[in-house]
Amino acid sequence: MVDLSTSAVSRAALNVSGTESSDSEKAAAVGLYLRWMLQTHLQPDWEEELRLHSEYAAQYGWSCLHVTWDRCYAQVPRRITLQSLTGFLGVDAPQQFEALQAALRDQQDYLADLLVASNEGLTRKKALKHIKEVAEKGETMFEMPEMVRNRPSIVALRPYYEVLFPPETQDWHRARAIFRRDYYTVAELDAKAAYGEWSREFVDAVKKTAGQNSQVWDYGLSPVIGETERIEERSNLIEIVHAYSRRTTENGNPGIYLTVFSPYIEKDERGNEVYAQHELVTEAGDTYPFEVFTREKTRRSPIESRGVAEICRTWQNEYKAQADQIFDRSSFDTLPPLKVPLRYGQRIKIGPGVQVSEQRPGDIGWMEPPRRGAELAFELMNHIQERTDRYFGRPNDKVPPVETQLKQQAFVHRWLRHMSTVIGRMWGLCQRFEDDDRFARVTGMNIPLPRDPGQFDLQLHYDVRELDPEFVDKKLQAISQFVLPEDAMGIVDRTKLIRKKLQVIDPTLADELVTETAEASQAMFEEVQSQTALMALGNQPKYVENDPSANIKLQFLQQIIGNNPKYQQQLQQDEQFQQLVQSYAQNLNMSVMQNQNKQIGRIGVNPHA
Repeated sequence: MVDLSTSAVSRAALNVSGTESSDSEKAAAVGLYLRWMLQTHLQPDWEEELRLHSEYAAQYGWSCLHVTWDRCYAQVPRRITLQSLTGFLGVDAPQQFEALQAALRDQQDYLADLLVASNEGLTRKKALKHIKEVAEKGETMFEMPEMVRNRPSIVALRPYYEVLFPPETQDWHRARAIFRRDYYTVAELDAKAAYGEWSREFVDAVKKTAGQNSQVWDYGLSPVIGETERIEERSNLIEIVHAYSRRTTENGNPGIYLTVFSPYIEKDERGNEVYAQHELVTEAGDTYPFEVFTREKTRRSPIESRGVAEICRTWQNEYKAQADQIFDRSSFDTLPPLKVPLRYGQRIKIGPGVQVSEQRPGDIGWMEPPRRGAELAFELMNHIQERTDRYFGRPNDKVPPVETQLKQQAFVHRWLRHMSTVIGRMWGLCQRFEDDDRFARVTGMNIPLPRDPGQFDLQLHYDVRELDPEFVDKKLQAISQFVLPEDAMGIVDRTKLIRKKLQVIDPTLADELVTETAEASQAMFEEVQSQTALMALGNQPKYVENDPSANIKLQFLQQIIGNNPKYQQQLQQDEQFQQLVQSYAQNLNMSVMQNQNKQIGRIGVNPHA
């Protein structure tokens, strides 16, 4: 089930469609950006967390993803000179530069205050030290906070241990509160205090709780089974709880609040509540930043969904009982019991090369093994295997392939519907926090990142039958032989068809080879424009045999010449340019006729006549 889940996400087609017909170009750009984000920018964390998410869902029956925007800073040493210091302090005019030189001699305290104000986490003592070094030596080494990670983030949370909720919860997004338990090192807590995320007083207080755990025993595969074991060692880690709660704002509007606290420190010495953070989560809107997947839907509560361990517990016991019997039978056949007279007692030892004395012939002998073999045990084991495969949709020769595909497709559809929601939430965070420059660099389109909520619909789709190469080959042949020849009105989008074919054959090739429609159209237009410019200079154009894009190129040729008065004038006055354009147009028309003749040969008539 885990392999099917991860394979479905990696091979699924991500379809991005706009709510309006005019959104097609932006939708293509969003699709290109999201594919880059999932397949490149978030790797390998994306695949690792998804696999863990799927493991939890199969084990417990449900699992939860925490979807947030991750910003991470690191101190990076930089060499600061007098020239670069002007940029930090906003000095750009010559007279300001002269005033800065004077201030380095006479107003070092003032410059230190300016440097502290413009660099969060920098103390005044360190700032004054850097200012003096610049004044005396002309340079200093300055540790600056630099953003090393700025992207969406998903974290798979282990049910009952890393994520908890009130027992009456039926719908996650209507819960009173959701709690995420996490563990931090001392260095990580100091970093949060240094960047102002958490208060220094809270960090210093919770350091004393290192090694304390609210859970001493851990249930094994599932709480239903009831087997317990000691949890892993966390003596050097500090437990922190992130509590998301639904509250009403001061204006009476509903909102999601985040409260970060320690479960071991409730109040300080003065009786005040101790917490690291309590604020409105603006990017969450009216929903919790969690997405939950349930393996099955038997009740509204997510914990009613059963994991594989719970469903298969009885079957596993049945299977183990038969396997134990076969093991005992094989041991009996290999070394059956030895029959000896009572007077021998326990004195007889047998083994390879051991001499055994017999007082009377036939005193010692092997016991007759049971006449009935282990066929019944094997038959029962095969029956249990067939029952399990039929229930979960695993391939089995005794289960009809259609039934197996139906079970697999139902599971994949449920999983991809959940993952479409996750990607949609990640896209919502990108609309809020991503910058236009990176979006433009990734897509190659000179358009800003679309920030209208609800403008696009995201959907993942995958057909489990595509795991069968023979089925894929027959499907592609059927499209080429029966669908395309009969598409007289051109209702089939051949660009999307080519992308789909490549995705079925190899998803990696689809991303590497196929360009977006707008990008491909622009490249084709620029090619015809370049050919026209070459002909205007008296050069021969590039002739192509049987060009499938000839019809579009002819339209671009007419558009380019029709919009350029100089080309129109040159056509009337320059006989060589006129002949070159005619030859280029004849070459394109020949390709159009060849494509039409192929279609006429198949269907017997010219649909364009």
